[in-house]
Amino acid sequence: MSQYHLLTPGPVALPPFVKEALCKPVIHHRTREFESFYGALLEDFRYLFQTRQHTLSMIGSGTYGVETAMYSLLRPGERVWVVNMGKFSQRWVDYARLLELEVVETTKNWGEVLSPEEVLPVMESGPFQAVVLTHCETSTGACIDLEEIAFAIKQQQPACLLLVDAISTLGAIPFYFDAWQIDCAVVAAQKALMNPAGTVVMALSEAARACLRPTHAADFRNLYNYALWADRLNYPYTPPVSLLYGLQAATRYLRQQRLPTVWNQTHQASALFKAGIVQLGGEVFGHSPSDSMTAFSLPDVSAEELLQALEQTHRIKLSGGQGPLKGKLARMAHWGPAATENARLTLRAIDQILGKNGKIPTNLPAEGGKS
Repeated sequence: MSQYHLLTPGPVALPPFVKEALCKPVIHHRTREFESFYGALLEDFRYLFQTRQHTLSMIGSGTYGVETAMYSLLRPGERVWVVNMGKFSQRWVDYARLLELEVVETTKNWGEVLSPEEVLPVMESGPFQAVVLTHCETSTGACIDLEEIAFAIKQQQPACLLLVDAISTLGAIPFYFDAWQIDCAVVAAQKALMNPAGTVVMALSEAARACLRPTHAADFRNLYNYALWADRLNYPYTPPVSLLYGLQAATRYLRQQRLPTVWNQTHQASALFKAGIVQLGGEVFGHSPSDSMTAFSLPDVSAEELLQALEQTHRIKLSGGQGPLKGKLARMAHWGPAATENARLTLRAIDQILGKNGKIPTNLPAEGGKS
């Protein structure tokens, strides 16, 4: 049977070096050996986020990570601005209301993004405790200009906390936690970090760390405990040691390759795939498509038919559209060492499905999405 290609925007196929790391013998977490290992891993995380500030990890999904950050950093009644661009950023709006925050919501049509020019009028409406942004809305593939938007926010309200969902971008496209003055950023293991789902990695600024408060009872949502124990190079609860081994393998790979090289590889894979889709008569969805993934549609075939043919005939698994885009889009990630090879493989398969008879060249022009 031919190889199965898992190319969805999460979860992802595991590279061999991650698989090997996951099989290492487990060590006990209350040992100096674990503290040495975890301390080095936290330093690797700092490199990924491009920060010299606080990093930590916890058990959970990306959604759990963002909700934990909001729960820990914000208090009922505080004013927060949340930008809603699709399914996942809608979750942050809903959770902010569940936390009884005073929510100012900016809603964009699916596929549209917040522009830097939209920041000033909102920030002039009054002081905010925090702004919650999604770097790339995975349901649409749309990516904001985080650098410019962060600058505009901090220029108006320097003390406002900036929380960023970097779940489908960190490790794939440029991200500078310190330089962009971000206060909290969250990434999940099953995206560009090339690992199984189950762990969340987070960076916190000094300002965000100062907002954390202890609780009187054990609370798995309270970042205070995780940050306190990260200072001790450990976990407040039993850590997923094997999953941390996998993260170490991935972060070491990204360090060895150097992030600018990895970012460029992502761009090249994304550029090739997006150009190929256009050449096939298709359309890349969204006003500001990310380099980390592609949401697209094709002529003469529904998204459901395309996804079914790719999986059943070519053993290539992509994701479909969500919410109002269900049945209208296919979505593919551009992560990992084989991203460019996977882009070519998928284009050849789509070419066959559409009956274009090999019209897709192997050296497409480098016209890509937003990085």
